[in-house]
Amino acid sequence: MKQTCILVLGMHRSGTSALTGVLNILDVYLGSELMEANFANEKGYFENNYVYRVNEKLLSQINSSWNDTFYNESKVEAINDVDKLKETIQKEFEFANVFAIKDPRLIYLFPIYKKVLEELDIDVKIILPYRNPVEVANSLNKRDAMPLEKGMLLWAYHFLLAEKYSRGYDRVFVEFDELISNTDSIVENISKTLDLKLITKYKKNKKEISEFLEPSLKHHNISVDNLSHKTPSIVRNVLALKERFNKDNLDEEFNTLREDLFSYQKLFYNREIVNSLDEGQRAKEHLTQKEQELKQKSDECLMLNDELKDSKEQLVKTKEHLTQKEQELNKKNDECLMLNDELKDSKEQLVKTKEHLTQKEQELNKKNDECLMLNDELKDSKEQLVKTKEHLTQKDKLIQKQQEEIEALKDELVLFYEDRQCILSKAVKKIKGLVK
Repeated sequence: MKQTCILVLGMHRSGTSALTGVLNILDVYLGSELMEANFANEKGYFENNYVYRVNEKLLSQINSSWNDTFYNESKVEAINDVDKLKETIQKEFEFANVFAIKDPRLIYLFPIYKKVLEELDIDVKIILPYRNPVEVANSLNKRDAMPLEKGMLLWAYHFLLAEKYSRGYDRVFVEFDELISNTDSIVENISKTLDLKLITKYKKNKKEISEFLEPSLKHHNISVDNLSHKTPSIVRNVLALKERFNKDNLDEEFNTLREDLFSYQKLFYNREIVNSLDEGQRAKEHLTQKEQELKQKSDECLMLNDELKDSKEQLVKTKEHLTQKEQELNKKNDECLMLNDELKDSKEQLVKTKEHLTQKEQELNKKNDECLMLNDELKDSKEQLVKTKEHLTQKDKLIQKQQEEIEALKDELVLFYEDRQCILSKAVKKIKGLVK
């Protein structure tokens, strides 16, 4: 599936951060490292740091910057080293189906981005946030001490170039006031015009977006319809078309306005002035670079200080932990010594127990031998007993037989006595008869 890149083409302080913040909540990928928030933008810039650094280097190749009031389209033709930009886009957004890039420098660098994105075969859709240029100028004056006239002139440069470069692409203009006050309609228009299918995610995250787009997000409030006659005519003429931005083809009107704007620029385009401005710009860029390096070093020092503080705290904790472990180790050593003594005693006791066991085993063996002898004697006694019982049984049988013989003799004797008595009785009777 072909990737889609949403380019947010808008001037500084024009609501580009608010719009990109909404895209971020709607899961449009912005990259791995975003610029941090600060006092000038408390909720964040939603700019990719890697892309920002590449853009700065590209502009430095032509001695330009985002606030270059002598910028013209021919300058960008001198940029030829775009490999780093291509590499950064590939690395940061390789796995994103839909991603967005937001940086006011994109407007001056658009022809480079167009070439790179076409080479990468990435579909491009464009959102053009805009805001009352007087508000923009006031915000830049407060943030950068920039003269109001220069702020409004830069706004006109950025807006008219963004309008020209975005022709032929799916694009939508978004007014900052409308984004805050009529978010539903703006998101619906972006989703429909750019075919991004954001409505479902918007409904799901509507509360979070509403909290993000709080009214306090927008300062220096001046109605677009409330411009004084002191406002540059080019600004008033651009804003006079705002109701038709998303409806009509305004190429001719914008061409005329852009040509007028850059024709004014030519009045001041003296080579000496330009060279002087270039030198001043280079000096300013050098100063800015040194300030950034100083800030980076300061940030690094703060980070190192925090790391040192954390390290010290960690060291204190480590020492406490070490002390605790040493105490535990000493305790364990004491326990080990006690256990060693116990082990020594146990070993001595074991030796004694083994000697006692050996003695008992010897006694047991002796008893076993005695038992074997007794068992043999018992076996012999049992055999002798069996023989004795058999002999006794035999004697009993003999006694019984003799008893029976005795009984028989007794019977015979009784019979004998009975017979004898009978004989005697008869003899007595016979005697008695004789006597009579």
